[in-house]
Amino acid sequence: MNNLELITVETGEKMAELFAKVELYEIYMECFAQPPYEEFFTADEVQQLFAQYADKGRIILCLDSELDRCAGFLAAVPLAEDEEVARIAANHGLNVEDYWFLEEGGVGKAYRHRQIFSSMEQEMRTKIPVKGLLSRTKTINLASLKAHKKLGYRVVQGMTQLVKYQHLSGEMRQDERVFMKFWPK
Repeated sequence: MNNLELITVETGEKMAELFAKVELYEIYMECFAQPPYEEFFTADEVQQLFAQYADKGRIILCLDSELDRCAGFLAAVPLAEDEEVARIAANHGLNVEDYWFLEEGGVGKAYRHRQIFSSMEQEMRTKIPVKGLLSRTKTINLASLKAHKKLGYRVVQGMTQLVKYQHLSGEMRQDERVFMKFWPK
């Protein structure tokens, strides 16, 4: 990762300072406006989400120091901070206090296949006060499922969530997301 560096963001104020400077919105849309997600978000929505993630938890940004822009992002909060996901997890036998939830993760197209997600996830593990991580992806997102499996995540059988979102077309849609958990051996 020659020109790439990982930084940790722990406050909404710091995230607000970095948001436009590192082009996080552009990379976010590159990740989520494309298949398999095809979701629409405004820059304000994404900025507010990331400010909340930073205030409640941690964000790991992978920055391209040559271009001074975001190459990837990973945001995590204590599982209890996401009430709906915490309820689903508890209903599937997970102790909510033992986990943090990876709310968002993505790597820009030009930076893929360089172990960036893996590096950010490993860094996140060093920054959180619990052992377990929970993540969620579309059931058809094979690249995400494969990346998580390489890191030791396992799909939690039967644990899914219907997620409503605004499609690029403007219409509201929903799809099923699957959960994966990491717990060190």
